[in-house]
Amino acid sequence: MPTPHLLVIGGGFAGVAAAVSLRTHGADVTLIDNRPTLGGRARSDVLDGVMVDTGAQFVASSFGRTLRLINRARASSGARAASADAAGVPAGLHATPGRDLLVREGVPHVLQYGSVRSLLGFGGLGAMEKMKLGAYLLPLLARYRGDLAATADEVPASVDHESARTFVASRVDDRSADVLVEPPLNSFYATRGSEASLAFFLMLGRYGTESALLAPIAGWSDLLTGALGDVAYIADTRIVSLDLPDAGGVLARAADGREWGGAGAVVATGPRTARELLAPHLVAHAPMLEWLGSVPLRPSWTLALVLDVPLRRDVFGVFPDVRTARTVSACAIYGTKLGHTAPTERDVVLAWPTPDCAERLAGASSGVVTAAMLPEIEAVLPEVRGHVTRARLYRFDEGTPIASPGFAAHRARGRELADQLPLPIALAGDYLTAPLIEGAVASGERAAARLLDVVRTGV
Repeated sequence: MPTPHLLVIGGGFAGVAAAVSLRTHGADVTLIDNRPTLGGRARSDVLDGVMVDTGAQFVASSFGRTLRLINRARASSGARAASADAAGVPAGLHATPGRDLLVREGVPHVLQYGSVRSLLGFGGLGAMEKMKLGAYLLPLLARYRGDLAATADEVPASVDHESARTFVASRVDDRSADVLVEPPLNSFYATRGSEASLAFFLMLGRYGTESALLAPIAGWSDLLTGALGDVAYIADTRIVSLDLPDAGGVLARAADGREWGGAGAVVATGPRTARELLAPHLVAHAPMLEWLGSVPLRPSWTLALVLDVPLRRDVFGVFPDVRTARTVSACAIYGTKLGHTAPTERDVVLAWPTPDCAERLAGASSGVVTAAMLPEIEAVLPEVRGHVTRARLYRFDEGTPIASPGFAAHRARGRELADQLPLPIALAGDYLTAPLIEGAVASGERAAARLLDVVRTGV
């Protein structure tokens, strides 16, 4: 059988995983992304000579698929697989501290989210609250640990029907929900605790419990570009249509008129973009189109501030008190992530909006957003005041998928519909699994397997 040429539309972790998997199985692959650099919401940029990742900052050492992708991808292009260091960290990554600072009633407390050991020593909760967490939350995590994979294909309904905040507030108290549930969900997942599934919250605990946090030495975009090997990569190109020629296969057309043909395509974009590309080829109100339109999303952004001074490097995330925060859900000190490679004379602070702020200022200009967020950034990091030399806003307008109660069953329905598409097109993205890098990688690999089946069997 001739070697098929296949297309991948979208260069986030799902798209790269799909491309690498297709190439590993012998296909010639062209990946087309609408951004200048790979990574999707985790893409990298350089600000005044400092590299920043604009979305996802770390991966857990328990992200097995993601770590295998990084090493297997190099091997797929014929390059020698890079070896891990003495601590087992794959080449291209380094271990980084996972300590965060949470402000509660004006008092800063150090906490490593996901670490039971850190929780036991955390000063922001009392002994009774910790006992209740041990009685109600930790047993669930232990009982369902094996079912809480980022693929979201075995999540028990018993922990998926309730919100994370409702569970913690009702079994422990509101203060514990404010401290443990809201900060990580509000910031990195653009989600309120009341609209996030308990199962997803437990999933974060499953992957975070006593895991090492790993960061790319030169940014996610650099690592993903290297991972592609000999996959043809076309950057900064927006695909506006996928045609299905009478002769078979797929023809991808860009906004500037350029075209690429292939025997099939993986669409590794957000659900709304996927819907637009599929709509001309499905009947109106097709279940797949309806499902793609039903995925809950929230537009969000990352505000990056370049400073002319370095900040403390012993914590990464800084979370304001959720009861008083209006615009900022979290800040991050980028030098902590870079470790010994960080500039010693300056730093970068990243900041994320609260869900309310993301909704309220969704259409506002970068200047308006920066002006609204800066006072709260300075309140939690006073060292920033007077030292900002540059600001840049990175928007994720299509939005971050929300893992709301019942999300596992909803995602399972989406995967089922995607598998039934009567087209040489497969779908990939973390909106089909859990909104984690590990989920995105799993989705990309699944889409690659399905597309190969369709192309080779015609089914």
